[in-house]
Amino acid sequence: MSSKARSAVKRWYSALRRIAPSSTAQVLQERQRITAVDRSPIFDAEFYAAQSGMSFSSRRAAVAHFLATGVATRLSISPFFQSEWYCHFSGAAPADAFDRFFFGVGNALETTAPTFDARVYASQRLSSGRRAPTTSREALEHFLRTATNASPVPVHSSCAGTPTVGEARERALQTAAHNAVRGHELRSRLSPTADLDKDGADLDPVETATELVSVVLPVRNRAYVVATAIRSVLAQTHQAWELIVVDDGSTDATVAVVREFAVHDPRIRLISQPPSGVCAARNAGLDDAAGTYVAFIDSDNAWTPRILERSVHALNETDAVAVYSAVKLVDEQGESQYLAFVGDHTDLLDGGNFVDLNTLVSRRDALLRIGGFDENLRRWVDYDLAIRLFEIGRPRFLNFLGVAYSQNTDTGRISTTEAPGWEQVVLSKYWMDWNAVTSGLSARSADLVSIVILTYADWLMTLDAVRAVLDHSGNTSIEIIIIDNGSPDLVGEILAMGLLGDPRVSLVPLMRNTNFALGANLGFARTNGSRVVFLNNDTVVHDGWLDPLVDALEADNGVGAVQPLIVDRDGRVENAGLVIPDGDSLPVARSDYRPGLTEVQSFSGVAVMFRSAEFADSRGFDPLFSNGLEDADLALRMAETNGATFAVASESTVTHLRVFSPGRFNATAGNEKIFTSRWHDKLSSGSPPEQPPISLGQS
Repeated sequence: MSSKARSAVKRWYSALRRIAPSSTAQVLQERQRITAVDRSPIFDAEFYAAQSGMSFSSRRAAVAHFLATGVATRLSISPFFQSEWYCHFSGAAPADAFDRFFFGVGNALETTAPTFDARVYASQRLSSGRRAPTTSREALEHFLRTATNASPVPVHSSCAGTPTVGEARERALQTAAHNAVRGHELRSRLSPTADLDKDGADLDPVETATELVSVVLPVRNRAYVVATAIRSVLAQTHQAWELIVVDDGSTDATVAVVREFAVHDPRIRLISQPPSGVCAARNAGLDDAAGTYVAFIDSDNAWTPRILERSVHALNETDAVAVYSAVKLVDEQGESQYLAFVGDHTDLLDGGNFVDLNTLVSRRDALLRIGGFDENLRRWVDYDLAIRLFEIGRPRFLNFLGVAYSQNTDTGRISTTEAPGWEQVVLSKYWMDWNAVTSGLSARSADLVSIVILTYADWLMTLDAVRAVLDHSGNTSIEIIIIDNGSPDLVGEILAMGLLGDPRVSLVPLMRNTNFALGANLGFARTNGSRVVFLNNDTVVHDGWLDPLVDALEADNGVGAVQPLIVDRDGRVENAGLVIPDGDSLPVARSDYRPGLTEVQSFSGVAVMFRSAEFADSRGFDPLFSNGLEDADLALRMAETNGATFAVASESTVTHLRVFSPGRFNATAGNEKIFTSRWHDKLSSGSPPEQPPISLGQS
């Protein structure tokens, strides 16, 4: 640049400073920051694009976006820098993490991600007689400039293995892609506003249709609300309907209320049956239906006047198997939300239901084709029906308000009387193929022990638990299956990288939390061993923990499952099996034990080993239970069906840290209700009998 040009540039900068000195300085500083990151080998443009879900015109544009937006949302510029990990080990605040790492002065060597520890890298340099870097940024930049895809990464000590640069980067890209899909599928089903078509008299009428719609209304002891639902059917602009009210054993005035309406309108008829459940009631109505189309309304809901008119018109104009419309939900404070969501079969399974049965109008032959309602279910029955309808053809969303109702605490509603675990029961039908698992049992490795660990919203304990299993399992052939049960993205990223590099360890990231039972069963389906251990992620195993468990199952003494002695942080016995006192079906943990192998009434799910064939034969843990009592329930089922006994091998010791994930005890009351209902009478009558601890011999 000539002296004249340099003078011109100086005059330009001086003018800028006189006009807006602070803003000009900020612009210059930001440009310098962009340039510094752009020139650094740490910035991985492809990885950042995958993380952000965006495409950029240039590398510099991606850097600018990261500094302006990505830093605040805790996105990362590299598989070898992860903000949550870095904050934990460096003590940096999340808002300052990147600046501290990249622009900080004089920072000590630190670990920046599971797959990069600057201290390890510096030590490797020194041991080979080369100069060691002095900051984490310098270390990572030097490593990335000199490494190839085949170079092993200097991992943190808690990681499962030592992957290569190429393997780490590939896993990071896969995880970013998974998180992007997950974010899309878990998008909210509800919205505070909805851009809906009007549903009033000012809309032009659609073409008059004559197709008969069979409306099915199941009811039990709802005399005080059912009239409102019936009146909303009577008010429909589409008049070609029949209303089939199925009374499911009411003992109040419900039947009288319905009969009064039927006297004045022959399109209304009543079917009465003994209490059989809502699915059986709806199926009875479906069997009696004569309409081309079938709609469903609950006793505590009310339709908008044109829902049948517009639904029938849409079904006549398209080949959709069914249609559904929007729902307005009003809470007890008067706040409204709308369910007006368009999705596909994958959205249903991975993200949850978005089809309200009260707005669904379906072709009758489609409902018969999928077998109607599953009478084994007591809740989430509309979800199950929607999944099966989407399997044969995608129902069409109609953008108008079909129903509005209040979300109150009415104790008569199924949603308040039945366990939330029914959603997991529904998902188990589609996610867990027990027939395939059973048919594959013969191909399992006789010498392999499979260890399943579930984790949610935690990476620190999980990595420590896996590391302990790898270090303390002796010469036994093992595989470890980690089920990431829908953890937040940052946690999932750390798990994905921290569990990389050892072929014995596999990570299965789930889209959302499935609770313990279903998650454990899904983990079992991924195993290949003839024996399986379920191990909490808040545990630490010790030397010699595995062989006594294996020996107990190989002894052929009728033991169907065996657990270690579970101790607390101070080494005190926390759990030596479970006891269910006679007449009281809630199990309690034993704190006394006998050396060797001791029979117990039930095992603890904190750490327990099964033969894979027997676990599969029992269909695993019951997903109806929501993070509690699944273990005792499985033990009682195994004892009842095949006479299995259970034992504690006291020579095997596992420490239980008792650090519980968010929501761990939210369903305690519901779990106890299910367990008591299922087992109280059998236990009180002495079947299966309670037995005192019996020594089965030294292991």
